[in-house]
Amino acid sequence: MLWSFRRLTPVLLGTLVLSACGGGARNCVDPDEPYLAARNNAALQVPAGLSNPDRSAALTIPAGETTSRSSMSGSGCLAAPPSYFRSSGTVARSPEEVVASWAQAWAARESDAVVALYSTGFVAPTDTSGATAWLEQRREQVATGPVPDSMVEGLSVEPDGPDRRVATFSQKFGVNTLKKQLVLVRESSSWRIVEEKVLEVK
Repeated sequence: MLWSFRRLTPVLLGTLVLSACGGGARNCVDPDEPYLAARNNAALQVPAGLSNPDRSAALTIPAGETTSRSSMSGSGCLAAPPSYFRSSGTVARSPEEVVASWAQAWAARESDAVVALYSTGFVAPTDTSGATAWLEQRREQVATGPVPDSMVEGLSVEPDGPDRRVATFSQKFGVNTLKKQLVLVRESSSWRIVEEKVLEVK
């Protein structure tokens, strides 16, 4: 019995550690980290006979609430980093990230990154060209055509089923503004563009 308990002890300890940080799914901060209790110390006393140092550029820790164990009840996580929109073009955790990555990669003339955000089931906006031909035209357009702003305006994402979203926004090309619509579908753990159309040109 004692032998079995000793074998289970590491497993139990590991489970407790993971549960304290949300099962390892979130970025957690140890409440005992020294920086959480950082504070300003009194100025050092300069020994007699020596000149005072220049403290004009000294760092000052801003006043704030003291973090304690009791104030960390709940998830135990203080903060998580913001979502990085420009991942790799292969994994986009939300439709908003797809649109942001798509626009920024286009502005940077990263044609491979732009095309990687389209679904394998992409439907070309015109019947005269297939999806493969249309995507090759898009690749060339990104590489050699006019460069849009890296940020889109007025982004709105509406659900169209559990694994389908419709994104509407404006994309600027110099003095021209195109109102566009992207339809996105969930594929495995990411989102991909399955349809694209221009709604209006201003």
